[in-house]
Amino acid sequence: MLYEAAVQDFRASLRGQLILPADTGYDEARRVHNAMIDKHPALIVRCAGVADVIASVQFARKNNLSASVRGGGHNVAGTCLCDGLVIDLSFMRGIHVNPTARTVRVDGGATWQDVNHELQPFGLAAAGGYVGTTG
Repeated sequence: MLYEAAVQDFRASLRGQLILPADTGYDEARRVHNAMIDKHPALIVRCAGVADVIASVQFARKNNLSASVRGGGHNVAGTCLCDGLVIDLSFMRGIHVNPTARTVRVDGGATWQDVNHELQPFGLAAAGGYVGTTG
């Protein structure tokens, strides 16, 4: 059982958005590409950065909640959702290309389309996926 004060303290600690079942946008936030997946998480955190991810993991651990991670892709199997806390990385889409080292550092919410867009100006390409909505 989650206490309201704990949830409100958690919300105040985040830079991103905490979405609860009673909140506007909850149904959209819990929806995945596969319409057969119909899970109802207790909380969804749309992380704005690494600090939100760390706070989410700590909150789940402290409150004995199951946790799942949602990236930027379509996750057809629906494993990105659980009944506890969903750590949604889909707004974390940062990409850093090092053209000299020919490496790229990608945030968890980025899709292949995002990655390829950032690589193209450097004449680079990713060998991993060609469906743009895949995370």
